[in-house]
Amino acid sequence: MIDVSLKFLKDAFNNYLHRRIGAGFGEIDIGPVVDDKGNWAAPKNSLCLTVFQIEEERVTRAQMPDRVMLEGRDISLPPPLAINLVILISARFDVYTEGLRLLAFVLAYFQAHPLFTPAEQPAMPAGLDRLSLEFVNYGPEQTNQMWACLGAKHLPSVVYRLRMLLIQDLEPLATGAPVSHIDIRARGT
Repeated sequence: MIDVSLKFLKDAFNNYLHRRIGAGFGEIDIGPVVDDKGNWAAPKNSLCLTVFQIEEERVTRAQMPDRVMLEGRDISLPPPLAINLVILISARFDVYTEGLRLLAFVLAYFQAHPLFTPAEQPAMPAGLDRLSLEFVNYGPEQTNQMWACLGAKHLPSVVYRLRMLLIQDLEPLATGAPVSHIDIRARGT
């Protein structure tokens, strides 16, 4: 679900960018900023969407298994896990101001489209009920720590929190016949 969500956001933004400035320059791609040796992995003259952190959304934490009826059987599924992604969109351009210009398009697009639902976005993949983007303000210390964690030198960038993805294992915990009647007669009388 993480990959599907990020691909959807990438495609939605790239379509917007094509309408605004044309195709072929400055598109967002999904991937790491640097490789495991500290070399740039993000291609030059592009935007890079990187997952920086995965967080559990504890406010909506489900404790009880989901129960569904499937082909006349009562199925118990593990409770879904709600997560948020902290995503980094960085600009790696030969011409510094071009990267800033494209980051401004990112900011404008996600300011105008902070919420994606299937009703408004028919191209949303099945299984995604909604995606919500929230701008994250990192101070200089947090930004420095983030780039140090990534193992890269600072690039012009913006950070968003992508709320809320539901991940659920569809392997049943238990199955059984549905309850068809309840005997309410008193016992032992």
